[in-house]
Amino acid sequence: MEEADLVVVGAGLYGITATVIYHRIHPTARVLLLEAAPSIGGPWASHRIFPGLKTNNLWGTYANPDFPMDQTKFGVENGEHVPAEKVTEYLQAMVEETGILQCMRLNTKVEVVEQVAEGWALHCTSTASNTDACSFTISTAKLILSVGLSNKPSMPRYPTSPAFTPLIIHSKDFPYHYSSIVQPNTHTLIIGAGKSAWDFAYTCSTQPNSTATMLIRPSGNGPIWMSPPYVTPFGLWLEKLVFTRFFGFMSPCPWAATSGLEGWIRGFLHRTWFGRKLTGAFWGILGDDVVQLNKLNEHPETKKLHPWRGAFEVGNALSILNYPTDWFDLVREGRIKIVVDEVDEFGQGDEVLLKEGQKLRVDSVVCATGWEVGSSLKFKPDGLSRSLGLPTRADTYVDDDALVKKAETDIYAQFPYLKERDTSRIYHPDPSLRYTQAEDMHQQPYRLYRFLVPPSDLERRSIGFAGALMSLGNASCAYLQSLWLTAYLDGTLEMPPIPTPQLKYETYRDTQYCALRNAMGYGNKFPDLVFDSLPYFDQLMQDLGFDGKRKGRVLGVTNWGAEAFKSYGPEDYKGLVDAWMKRTQGNGKAKKNI
Repeated sequence: MEEADLVVVGAGLYGITATVIYHRIHPTARVLLLEAAPSIGGPWASHRIFPGLKTNNLWGTYANPDFPMDQTKFGVENGEHVPAEKVTEYLQAMVEETGILQCMRLNTKVEVVEQVAEGWALHCTSTASNTDACSFTISTAKLILSVGLSNKPSMPRYPTSPAFTPLIIHSKDFPYHYSSIVQPNTHTLIIGAGKSAWDFAYTCSTQPNSTATMLIRPSGNGPIWMSPPYVTPFGLWLEKLVFTRFFGFMSPCPWAATSGLEGWIRGFLHRTWFGRKLTGAFWGILGDDVVQLNKLNEHPETKKLHPWRGAFEVGNALSILNYPTDWFDLVREGRIKIVVDEVDEFGQGDEVLLKEGQKLRVDSVVCATGWEVGSSLKFKPDGLSRSLGLPTRADTYVDDDALVKKAETDIYAQFPYLKERDTSRIYHPDPSLRYTQAEDMHQQPYRLYRFLVPPSDLERRSIGFAGALMSLGNASCAYLQSLWLTAYLDGTLEMPPIPTPQLKYETYRDTQYCALRNAMGYGNKFPDLVFDSLPYFDQLMQDLGFDGKRKGRVLGVTNWGAEAFKSYGPEDYKGLVDAWMKRTQGNGKAKKNI
């Protein structure tokens, strides 16, 4: 049995960042980074990208604060959406230049995570194609799981004739089949309306004489909000707008500041009748601006892409139009067809039958149908996954139900707008379906303190989850989460002096808020942060003893002009690891509990 001081599972952005920071603070610790795939990068791994794929991020917002993405080295320009292959190169460079290449174990799949007296036993198998399959165990005192939210494909099952000839794949396999699907003179059926569906539709329909159909199921959440990179009449950069405090004030948030000027502003906006009218108007204007910029209502086909719920409900069902040409022109020209219906059967030959009777002839089918909640990992002993606060659809315990009810009561009391607002699919093309979508009452999300650690493990401090959330600011989030987890696992992070029951209540309050916040989002499965990301970063900073307000001071007090209207990015958190090391090593706290 191999032994390690820390094992990180998953070599995407969050896993790499966690390994980099832990190794930097504890250079002599035995650290392993395990990845089931043959290459690093998670969704940006070389085997998961295809020509033309880009990030939603413009250059400068997708980079570790202490490892900027050098424009000359990576060939990326200001105002450019970062090409996927450049993200892969950047992550590889970070691994090599920070000294963690020696920690890497590719083609190593963790099958079972077992809790033992000394920490954790990871039962693994080798996934290398050129070696015989073998099983082995790694023992570790500390564990960070960073397996991401796109670990288990959700593949629908439709009645299929044995004579149906077109290829049917999940979106994860699109890069592998790219050359056979993306061809001239073809028609591709894409099931789904998320960002990947938009990417596939654009890629396929821009081939000579090729078309695509985007099939949107009537029972779902409908088309996501697709925004230009710059919004409002002032041409504000959307990524920056989300991380500007003034706009963040418009979102109710239970972990945001409740004292001082920010507390007063939030109290006015969310606890007074007039303030709630202002915030409601803000969200209406923001949503209408995106609709107008995309000219959705000016053509009968683009009108089908009007999101079915208002902008307040968007969560991470929000994405950016990052294509070389106008995506909607392809719809207006008939090269991308929008159909609101469901597959009834994959029939004879190349024929797809829809439930409303329409028949499509297709050359291939791509199911952009998302991912199942949780990961493919198994946990031992039985019941461990529940005690760790992992997502579940099983019946909850009585005390869990009580915590959920108390959390919801308190949230609605603090933020009445969450209960008053209309969460229906008001823009659904079928009026009879606008109020019919039922909430999944059985789905329980991650229940992690600070969205990072299970309350049941606070005494052991042996496990954490990095990246078990969605945020538009992934690079900054990964950095702050990784520093927090490092300090938590090595014992140098001082937990708040509150009783465990109160800490558990705060965990349920914060996670249940995410479930209530975005009707289009994913908060009933995992934290879904957009305008609430900056207050979350503030919270992690405060736990670490840093001031989350980084825009300077005037006459010894917070410069609220800059704080309210200047946006935050990775550059605002640069140097925190050095500052933390200087502080902890200076007072003897470092390596307290390795």
